[in-house]
Amino acid sequence: MNMRNQNKKFKSNKNFKTQDFKKQGKQNEFSEMVDLEDDKEVIAGRNAILEAINSGRQINKILFQEGIEKGRLKSIFSIANEKRIVCQEVPKRKLDNVTKERHQGVVAFVAPYAYRELDEILNSLEEINRDTTLLILDHIEDPHNLGAIIRSAEASGVKAVIIPKRRAAVVSQTVVRSSAGAIEYMPVVRVSNLLDTIAKLKEKGFWIAGTTLSDRSEDYTNIAKDVPLAIVVGNEGEGMSKTVTAACDFLYHLPMLGKTQSLNASVAAGIIMYERIRK
Repeated sequence: MNMRNQNKKFKSNKNFKTQDFKKQGKQNEFSEMVDLEDDKEVIAGRNAILEAINSGRQINKILFQEGIEKGRLKSIFSIANEKRIVCQEVPKRKLDNVTKERHQGVVAFVAPYAYRELDEILNSLEEINRDTTLLILDHIEDPHNLGAIIRSAEASGVKAVIIPKRRAAVVSQTVVRSSAGAIEYMPVVRVSNLLDTIAKLKEKGFWIAGTTLSDRSEDYTNIAKDVPLAIVVGNEGEGMSKTVTAACDFLYHLPMLGKTQSLNASVAAGIIMYERIRK
């Protein structure tokens, strides 16, 4: 049997309504029918896939677990039928091979994440004022931290998250899941040089606030609220680099009253971002 010809059966989503699903071949043929040659990125889990679809991100294909209760995926199938997204039913082991994330019986192959350019973000801002906040991540390496930070940034009104191109976590399926879908609404900018980026932001009227414990850092409750601000969060282990620290206009720290002398980067970032908008 020519599997590529067999795969044409899936081009119509009529067979993937929430009722009366039909199998499209023998179980041992499913792995051959899933052609992943052109698929670049994977999103796993119901909520992450729904956010990706609703945000307008290009969905190339959706795979769902054989025998799963179809009602649990009703909202996904409804939109997939409407948008004519190809769906395929596959054994659970196929989903397990496709992703190490907890997939909840469904994964989607999507177009690669579209990073934004800094100039594009700055030009898109209708006005740069005292309420405008950007977030700069100085080599955050843990994708779970990156996803959690993006989630807090989107919720607290940050306009964009800036990350370096080297030695830092990138937008991956782990980041997507950790962000609980917020990545679909938060622009992420990748830059070659953080110092050059900071210099450009200063030219545009932004002040730079670093987060570190040092002799000249202030309590985080004193964070500037009357100027456009770019907040810098440092690496999980080493914090901000010396050169980035030196480029900051303000430095802030969170008080450590217990024996622990540091917080998880995503927790610290969330506290700082919400203090910035607290009235």
